Amino acid sequence: MSEPAENLYAAPEATAPPKPRGKTLADSRILRFVFFGLMYFAQGIPWGFLAGGYRVFLIDRGLSNEALGTVMGIAYLPWSFKVFLGPLLDRYRGGRFGRRRPFILLAELLMGLPLLALAAADPNRLGVINVLLFVHNSFAALQDVASDGLAVDILPADETGRANSIMWAAKIIGVAIGAGGAKLAKHIGWEATFVAMALPVWVIMLAPLLVRERPRSEGAELAPEGKRLNVKELVRTLRFWPGLGGFVIGFCAPAGFALVGTFTTRLYRKDLGLSEEALWALSTFDAPAGVVGSLVGGALADRFGKRSIMAVSMLLIGLVMATFAAHPELWPRFGFLVAYQVAHQFAYCMYSAATLGFFMTISNPALGATHFTAYMAMTNLCYSFTAWYGGWLADRMGYSRAILIAAFVQVVAIPLLLLCDPKKAEAYFRGEKDAQTATPA
Repeated sequence: MSEPAENLYAAPEATAPPKPRGKTLADSRILRFVFFGLMYFAQGIPWGFLAGGYRVFLIDRGLSNEALGTVMGIAYLPWSFKVFLGPLLDRYRGGRFGRRRPFILLAELLMGLPLLALAAADPNRLGVINVLLFVHNSFAALQDVASDGLAVDILPADETGRANSIMWAAKIIGVAIGAGGAKLAKHIGWEATFVAMALPVWVIMLAPLLVRERPRSEGAELAPEGKRLNVKELVRTLRFWPGLGGFVIGFCAPAGFALVGTFTTRLYRKDLGLSEEALWALSTFDAPAGVVGSLVGGALADRFGKRSIMAVSMLLIGLVMATFAAHPELWPRFGFLVAYQVAHQFAYCMYSAATLGFFMTISNPALGATHFTAYMAMTNLCYSFTAWYGGWLADRMGYSRAILIAAFVQVVAIPLLLLCDPKKAEAYFRGEKDAQTATPA
């Protein structure tokens, strides 16, 4: 077995005793949890608006499921390019403002501008809409890569489960707030709503502006001593076959629930006739279910293993979707929709929290953001592909059959989890000693 490369950006606990108090991410656990929660909250608000509120805006102007799928597929596409952003960011060694903060600040500054441009765009010109969505999500993806890279640099191994839970829970809350854009627009108009969605991102930008990654002396030492992306280590990583199985898991495991995400809003709005208030109510039920699912998923993943909780969550998602598909006569009942949304959101967020921990575990820490980002890029490539195909499926086969097919796809993907053993990945990337003390697979 080849020797693992040194992780020059290891968490402080791995090299020195933790400091009792501190005002930087490296020496304050509470600050780390709050900071990363805010970063994901900043991603959640605009995405919830684009995937929820703005989708209602387009539905009311007559877009079909397939057209909506095309729009959302293009919106997801920049997130697939994160695989290229990771190596670029890892080549930056850092400076007086830290290694990741400059990219987070730049991304959050530019995330809001396309939202303002959408306020003035003609919704019938889908070409313009697609370009603006692509640009916004390109900067959102940059923020995500930089935030995840900072998490890999800073978070100790025993904090990843809780941190992932907090990050995903914060994003779900942000998505729920953003999804209420249609209700907000009913009172203040769509133009003002776009501005309202951009402002929180710029306010949250104060966090990376004011909070340092590491103490000033330590940050100053990091810039001249840090190595750039290790190409040799990258080749060693790509030759590890169990790690390559992670890419298959990233692309296939979310396919089932991703298929239904395209057309659910149109089903509720166009076919079931839900008002803006009803759609907002559903999103408010989603938020606590998602937060609880994220926290439960992260905690259980630390205790019983990431793959085990991913498998349980995928099975639960499939069963929930199959139950919903089997009872279309109950769809007009709002209580049934609430039960479906709560159960689906709980299982989905449980899966997501466990998955973040899984990919962090099987990522090579010597590559910083690059390896983890590559796994997440495969997941987003799946979302982009299924966004279009889900809309096509619903238009041609009907909602019930489309959801039933998605449930089947979700369940049959579970055996793919056997392709990658986190313990083997840790032994390969971190050494046998670390693997022996690792959490369950």
